[in-house]
Parts: sequence; C-alpha cells; structure tokens
Amino acid sequence: MRIIKSDLRTNQVILRAESPTDLYILSTIIVNGDRVIAKTSRRIRRSGTEGRSGEESQRVTMVIGVDVEGQKFQESVASNRLRVKGKIFQGPEQHVSIGSYHTLNIGISDTITVFKAEWSKYYLKILKDAEKASIKPKIGLLTVDNNEVCIGILDNYQLNVIFQEKSGISRKHSKAKVRKEQSSAFFENIAQLVQRSVLPETKNLLIGGPGFAKERLSEYLRDAFPKENLNVVIGSSSSGGNRIGLFELMKSEALDKLAKDFQIIEEQRDIEEFLQRISKGSGDIAYGYTHIKQIAETGVVETLLMIDHYLHGSNQAPISEIQKLLKIIEQTKGKIVIISSQSDSATQLKTFGGIIALLRYTISWDQN
Repeated sequence: MRIIKSDLRTNQVILRAESPTDLYILSTIIVNGDRVIAKTSRRIRRSGTEGRSGEESQRVTMVIGVDVEGQKFQESVASNRLRVKGKIFQGPEQHVSIGSYHTLNIGISDTITVFKAEWSKYYLKILKDAEKASIKPKIGLLTVDNNEVCIGILDNYQLNVIFQEKSGISRKHSKAKVRKEQSSAFFENIAQLVQRSVLPETKNLLIGGPGFAKERLSEYLRDAFPKENLNVVIGSSSSGGNRIGLFELMKSEALDKLAKDFQIIEEQRDIEEFLQRISKGSGDIAYGYTHIKQIAETGVVETLLMIDHYLHGSNQAPISEIQKLLKIIEQTKGKIVIISSQSDSATQLKTFGGIIALLRYTISWDQN
C-alpha cells in the first residue's frame, strides 16, 4: 500500500494499491457513506450521451466520484479487482449524470481518493500497517510427502495456496529403480514450481511434512538453485503434503524466526490463547458482539479480534455502532485485529459469533 497524501483537515486520503492484499484491505476500510474518487471508463455514444445497446459508442476514460453504497473484493487468477458501487457526485458533465449509479473497478497500481466523515485512528493504523507490511519479505511454505506436495505464499495478512499436486510415485511393492526415477521426476517438477511461483515472490522457503521427504527435497532444492540465494529452512509438520500441512507448518517454531511480526502469525497466537483460556474456564475472555459491547467501556478489553464483515455492519449492529465500539477500544488502549473472512482463523471465530476478546483481568458478565 502506498499512502500518497493524507489531509485530515478535509478528511481525504489518497492511496495506491500495490498488491491483491492491498485491494482486500481497501475493501475493509471503505464503507457505505464514504466517498471514493478514481479513474474509470464508461461507454459513451459518439453524440455525447451514454451509449445503449446497438448504438455506435466508444469507451472513454474519466475521473468519477461516487457516494459508496457497496463494495466487493473480487480475487481470481486472471484479475484482482475492488468494485465500489454508488451514486455519482462528481464527474465530467458532458459524459455523466450526477446522481446516477456507477461502479468503480479498482485494480493494482490504481490511485484512489477516499473521503470519510471521520478518519479514526484505527482506520489510519490499518493503512499505515499495510504500508509497512508492503516492504516485509514474503515467505514460501511447502509441505511434501511421498504422495503429494502443496505450496503457498505467506504475507503479513494471509496465506495464499498456489499449488497442490499428487506425486505419481508408485507404492512400496514397485521396483526401487522405478520409484527412484519417479521420485526424481517429482522433485524436478517441484523445483520448476518453486522457480516459477516462489522465487519471484521470496527467497525464503519453509519446508515441512512427515518422514524424510522434506529433508531429501530440501537438499535437492539447494542444489538446484545455487545462484538464487534460496534460503531453505526445515520446519516441523506431521501432516502430509496438503493444505492442512501448510496450516500446521504456520505453527512451526522455525516460522517464528522468519515471520515473527506477521499479523497472521500474531492473530493465530491470540486465538490459541483465547481457546486455552476458555478451556480452563477463566473469566478473562469475552465473545459475541453484545457481550463485548457491554464490557468495552470498562477498559477491560486488551485485544479484540473481529471478522472483517463486521466493518460493513451486520445483523447484530449497524456500521455506526461497530465504529463506536472500535473507538472505545482505541481510547482504552486496546489492540484491534481484523480477520479476513476467507482465512482459517475466521472459521474458528465464527464459532464464537465472529468476534472475541482477550481481557486485561477477570470480569463477571452475563453470558445468557
């Protein structure tokens, strides 16, 4: 994320998204009622009015501002886009009608201006953290066994699983020579995947998996890339070469040295701490929006973890109420962590209403 300009006197911030993760972050902070200005294109009739089906027209690039009424981050292999929908409040009068609807399609490297009624410290912290995170090195994760391999790229906020494949190695009763040839072909295929998908992103690769396959593959990759400065680290993981293995590898002590300040690692630790406390029956935790709202003003909330959809309002509370809660926790020096609804952590949080809190001390509160 690049913060180009911040003018809190006029409540505007000019930003440029530089990665798919940045687009996701923008989707969490741009809420209904905000104003967004960005370059866009519309199909215009040559006569100067907006084109309709069957009429001669051309697509014209222009700058349009909308009053936000909806937003959606669309992630795909081909394209990553943040779609922001709303009524037009600003644009070239010869091409647009003020008050009509338009959807801004914001992509990587696009510059936008965001206006809010108030830029809270929390929203500004999200942007500044994203800007700092953009210079943190990513980490490749790879789990392997004799049957399959799974590869992912870990950044500050999320794990992106990019590949999973079966090995094609025959079972134990096959001839040793055949198995050795199949194993060599399997490792060669993995090396090609690492070269194509991992090395352009990072020089750090953490490998895990059961048995000795991870050690053999680590040695193979070190030999395969002597000039690329690939840092291959072996981590503890007993699961196979699959997605479960990747998530298990994220809990490895070896990862702490490579990504000790990644938010995704810290949020996992907070969730594990919450689960340990609740299993012990301690009173220094809370969960569910209603309960956390009841105790927030006491200043007892040390850490709040919340799934991102709360930032756009929910059936439990409108956006304005959520923002009030976040401001209270800000003022009482609590830490706020927003969890991606697509993450493994979100699955755990949904069991508790999508919002949990670690408290500074034990407090009595009605859970009924």
